[in-house]
Formats: sequence, structure tokens, C-alpha cells
Amino acid sequence: MTLTARDVHEQIRSIAPWVDWQGRTPDGFKYGDPDTPVRAIAVGWQSLQSALEEADALGCNLFITHEPTFYAHMDDDEAVKETPPGRAKRAFLERTGMVVYRCHDVWDIYPRLGIVDAWGEFLGLGEPVGGIRFHNLYAVPCTSAWELARRIAARLQPLGEQSVQFIGRPWQMVNRLAIGTGAITRAREMVEMGADVVLLTDDGMSTWREGSWLADLGVPAIIVNHNTAEVPGLRRLAEYLAERYPEVPVHYVGTTCNVQVHATGNPIDRGIRMRRETLDDLPPVQVPEGYTLRPMAADEAWAYLEVMNRSNYAGEIGEEWFEKTFSSDPEYDPSFLQIIWKGERPVAAAAAWHPQDRSENMGMVHWVGALDSERGKGLGVAVTAAVLHRLRERGFRGAVLTTQRWRLAAIAAYMRLGFQPWPIDTAPQEVWDRVLADLEAWRAQRAHHRAPQTGGGA
Repeated sequence: MTLTARDVHEQIRSIAPWVDWQGRTPDGFKYGDPDTPVRAIAVGWQSLQSALEEADALGCNLFITHEPTFYAHMDDDEAVKETPPGRAKRAFLERTGMVVYRCHDVWDIYPRLGIVDAWGEFLGLGEPVGGIRFHNLYAVPCTSAWELARRIAARLQPLGEQSVQFIGRPWQMVNRLAIGTGAITRAREMVEMGADVVLLTDDGMSTWREGSWLADLGVPAIIVNHNTAEVPGLRRLAEYLAERYPEVPVHYVGTTCNVQVHATGNPIDRGIRMRRETLDDLPPVQVPEGYTLRPMAADEAWAYLEVMNRSNYAGEIGEEWFEKTFSSDPEYDPSFLQIIWKGERPVAAAAAWHPQDRSENMGMVHWVGALDSERGKGLGVAVTAAVLHRLRERGFRGAVLTTQRWRLAAIAAYMRLGFQPWPIDTAPQEVWDRVLADLEAWRAQRAHHRAPQTGGGA
């Protein structure tokens, strides 16, 4: 039996009883004959002219788009259809015989495979702990909002997203993330769900409206491209159709991020320096119960890389990085790297390393990292203390380190271990004044959250 575009429509319609098919939905045919026999199917975020041409080159004559074809949500603006892009697109579709069908309301909230659920899965957020129609709420490991933004940015890089935007206090600790569905990212609903950080899209918010409201409320916002946020779900749609119609080729085509970024750099990620003048009065190394600490063995570089790729990096470093950073150095000794283990699993690491400039005989604490699942247990302090003892064994009189101004939990821990601010040209005293002020605010926030809450009267 020959598959027609109408058959595909009827199948899609049958799985979405929540769509008002007799009322106002953008879903349905946008161009072409529904009774056209289908040779191959293209799925794309939007039926841009370039995507249509890509689909045609692949032999597709049914294009399933998530967003409008003719530049209006309902594709009903006749004036814009008569503009040069609209006329050119209609001429192309007429010439090729391609059918354009929109699948928007169906796939936005289709369970498991649809836009919002696939978005959360792609971000590695696990199962939602709450949700309402277009929004999901997730528990995430307690971390600073800026670190969460960096990790989301790393996840999106393969989709072509070159940056994420951020509103709020970078150092603010968060553990409840709400996401939305494409351009439906309603900040107030997300906060009412219990979110203490929200992931919005550029088409789903306004900086003067939602952005300012969230800033005054004290809830950080991470903003990504609308296109990017829907690609995981649309790829699942392509997979669904390929499984449903194995005799018909199905391709994902078009953009995965529809903006490019020219960035000048962000001063918040510039390094700030700290130093400990002497290693004579080091605190003891105290490893929490259930963990063991030992110097890295010669064949355990994989363990160090595993910790780094799940803390300071997002999986992008490997043996080449390790060789360039450590093992190619003439002074390299595996025991300079300290690793904390939980059973057979490495969970925290740092290196007792050396700077190029030896004039002050200062060792270097290099890349302290701990897995999200193990944070808040004192592992960072323990592995840093172990590194300081190893630096003393190496003969250094003191130690230096580099961190970022938003890593307030780490800065507080380093100060407890005897490190002090070290103003330099790229991070002078005025930068440290701001960091120390933020540190006081961070401590006050933590004290507030830890304070016992009193209830009302009987």
C-alpha cells in the first residue's frame, strides 16, 4: 500500500487527543496535495528555504516542520506571503511538488519523545520531580548558577550553540531547575513550581520583562536559543517516523541553532589568584568515612581524567591533554596527583604541581575537582590539603592557585586552608573587593537557608 502524506497526518492526529483539530491549531498541511505519495520524509525545526532545498536534494517530498513556513504562527498572514521570500518559497514548493506539514502542538508535549521531555533528557537531567503541561522541574546537584550555565553550554556545543546568556548572581547556589517547551518558557510558572533557577529561550522571554522580574526576585536565568532547545525532540520525531514507516527514508534537516555569536570574552571567567605564604603549619588531611585518598599510580591517569571530565570539564579532555599538561614535563611524577576514591570509583582529584616561575619557590595547587554527587562532603578540602602536604614534601615553601570569582564555595574553602587573596594586574584589588563582598552575601544566603524555619500558631 502506498503511503500518502494524508496517512502520515492521520497517524500523527491519532496520537494527540489533546490537540483541538477542529479549532485553532497551527498543526496540519501548509502547502501541497495531502494525497501525494510519500517518497521520503524530512523533519526540520522550520521550513526555511535552505532546509526545503536540503530536503529536496535528499529526495524528500514531505517536509514536516515544527515552526511556521510563512512567517506567522498560523501561516495566515497573506501580506507576508506576498513578500519576495514568501513568493519564492511558494514557487519552489510548486515546482518540486513538495508537501509541507506542521507538527507543533502534537509534539510539544508528546510523552517521553516530545519537545519538553526530550530536552530534559538531552541535558542529562534525569527524571522530572514535578511538571505542568509545558514545563518540567528537575533536581540538580547543588552548585552555583554560573557553573550550571557552563555545563549547559557544554552540552549544547555539539548542536552549534556558541554561548548561553545569564541573568542573576553567578555565585548563587541552586538545586531546582525548571525548563520549558521551545518558546513557551513562562518564568512565573516555573518559579511557582519551585524552581530556584530557570532555563529560558530567547523567543520565550524578554529581558525587560521576565529578566528584570527574575533579577529582582533573586532567581537566576539561563537563556538559550529556541531552535536549539527543540532539536532533541524533533530528532526523536524523525526516529518515531522512521520506526513507524521503515520502508520510507526519514531525514533530519536544517538548522540546530539559528544564531551565531561574536563574543569579546567574559571577565567573570578570568582567573583570580590566591597564595599561602608558608607550608609550615598545614592542617591534617581529614578524609570522610567511606572514602580513601592515595597518590595516583602510574596507570591511573584515567581516574584523574574521569574526575576532571565530570567536574571542571565536560568530557573534552583526554590522554593528549594529560600528556601536554603533566606527563611530558621532565619533573612529572604520578604521585604529584592526589585522588580520593569511593570504593573503586574516583570521586575527587587535584595536583601538587609547579609553576614555570620558580623564583619564589612556590608550588601550585592545580585543578581541584569533585564529582557533583559527592559535593558538600569535604572532599575538595581533603584533596587540597593532601596536595599542600605533597608540595611541602617537594620542598616548596608556599603555594599558589588560580580560581574564578564565581567559585565562592571554593574560595571560602581555600581561605579556611590558609590561602589569602593575591591581587594581580588582571585581577587587581578592586576585583577582590567585589569577590569578598559577594562572599559575604553568599555566606548570608547559606546561613538563611540553614536557619530553622518557625511555623505559625496552632
